[in-house]
Amino acid sequence: MLSTGAGRMREFEIKFQVPEAARLALGNELRRRGARSIALAALYFDTADGLLAQHRVALRLRKEGRRWVQTLKAAGGSALDRLEHNVPIRVAAGTRPVPVLARHDGTEVGRRLREALGDRPEDALIERYATDVTRLAVRLQWPDSEVEAAFDIGQVRAGDRALPICELELEHCAGGLHELFELARLWRGAGQLWLDARPKSQRGSQLAEGLLHGAAVPSRLPLLDAAMDSEALVRAVVDTALEQVLANASELAAGSTDEGHVHQLRVGLRRLRIALQELGPLAQGIDAAWAPALAQTFGRLGRLRDDATVARAVHGLLEGAGAPKLAWPVETTAADAAAIVREATFQDTLIGLLRWTSSAPGAAAALSAAAARTQVARRLSTLHKQAARAGRDFEQLPSEEQHQVRKRLKRLRYLAEFVASLWPRKPARRYLKRLAPAQDALGRHNDIVVAQQKFQADAQHDPLSLFAAGFLRAHQAVTAGAAGAALRNVERTRRFWKR
Repeated sequence: MLSTGAGRMREFEIKFQVPEAARLALGNELRRRGARSIALAALYFDTADGLLAQHRVALRLRKEGRRWVQTLKAAGGSALDRLEHNVPIRVAAGTRPVPVLARHDGTEVGRRLREALGDRPEDALIERYATDVTRLAVRLQWPDSEVEAAFDIGQVRAGDRALPICELELEHCAGGLHELFELARLWRGAGQLWLDARPKSQRGSQLAEGLLHGAAVPSRLPLLDAAMDSEALVRAVVDTALEQVLANASELAAGSTDEGHVHQLRVGLRRLRIALQELGPLAQGIDAAWAPALAQTFGRLGRLRDDATVARAVHGLLEGAGAPKLAWPVETTAADAAAIVREATFQDTLIGLLRWTSSAPGAAAALSAAAARTQVARRLSTLHKQAARAGRDFEQLPSEEQHQVRKRLKRLRYLAEFVASLWPRKPARRYLKRLAPAQDALGRHNDIVVAQQKFQADAQHDPLSLFAAGFLRAHQAVTAGAAGAALRNVERTRRFWKR
């Protein structure tokens, strides 16, 4: 959004990366709707060690046509929401502007800035990177809403390094959100655009550090309180899981081949799927089509994970046993991840989820906070009992059923993590700590099973894989025994939830 004056505001926008093939058509469509071009040159400031970026705060001076605006941004309460404060400033002709932190005093985002800096002085801030873009922008109006569409083409620079910028931002300006998400859905499909959760400031910070991509983003726990009804609880959990998915999917879609991004995206997808499966019945508006779309992406990324993480997990074991072949042929490469996450069904599912988490909940149909906790406690009890029963004869179960036990344990762990803050902290932490060894043991066993199946399949073409397949089949008795023992410990673990 172009700054229209001083003030405190929240920025709510959806951003897409625009492929080369879609640029001309998108530009023509915006001009047809009355878009005009403006040159934007921005300078971003941070400490030499990137302290503001670490706290997800961005301080910018931007020249918009002939005027300058100082902007401070910080992460908001959801994947699409950010805090923002703009202050127009006067700059004498021929002089270079400098940021003044006091311009943001008295605002929430200003408080976040001061917290991030701590005892660092104002002159610790230096120019870290800059952007130069041509923005084609138009405000689109409907009877009850307004959206600004801004198509930016240019680059972000840090020293002698540069990265291209070609992105579409759709920002909510007024009224309801229906038109924002309809526009996002239609334009994404027309140009095969893909969602990007990375602001320009994040890309600039990474470039200043000499990085093309950021670190893999782990999960975080949702912020819940005991007064939340069922709708608020479910949306908070889903939004937190979605945040992890978007962050890692954005890096992969942008070309990252980091196994960490694949792993954390799969963790995020599993958490998201479990949230929808276990908590979805407590909320209205869950689309049944989301589950299979998320499962498909999870499965396709799983093949990447098997060819990297699982292969590495058994390599040393096979080497120590003198296996003549230590790895199976790779079917996919990390570069395939970009195509997987840019796929239309997955992208449209993410837009649908964002739309749902951002919409007003149907409070009339919501369960009370007490009733919601009761329902969650019942489900936790069921999953706990299933894990306990499985531990009694885990070693005798077929591998397919062992895999189902592992999936149910993950559902138990993630559901417990999601809602732990609704009950006393110490018992919840103690319970989750006792679950971790069981999940680790089941994970190691699953890796052995998957690797054995890979080598067995390869043995049809290469007899050298027969040794690894046979050795790993025998080793499954060891890992299954460890998993069963860990599950029996879960049975003895005291539950933290109360109905």
